[in-house]
Amino acid sequence: MATRRTHPLEFKCSAVKASNQPGASIAGVAMAHGINANQLHKWRRQLQRREPIIAESQILPVTVVHDTEPRGRRQPTPEGRIDIQLPKARLLISGPVDLDVLQTVLAALRSR
Repeated sequence: MATRRTHPLEFKCSAVKASNQPGASIAGVAMAHGINANQLHKWRRQLQRREPIIAESQILPVTVVHDTEPRGRRQPTPEGRIDIQLPKARLLISGPVDLDVLQTVLAALRSR
């Protein structure tokens, strides 16, 4: 009976990363790493579930500018737009960009 091999997470991540390269063959990557293609498919599914979607997208810096006027004298919020591009989706919010809305959107993306 064959003994079961265990592979460190770094090895699994390396194999999965190699298999995600454009033009990469799952069978070829598996063979180069000395594993079965089915094992590589399993690792790809496992690692895809572990990593949040937001980690795959490009994060852009956000600057929050606090209002110095008292709340009662606030000017109407100018028209604006929030445009967030994800690997498999695009979120576009048009209209007044409110700080509460922005915080809610960012919190929802972080929780994924």
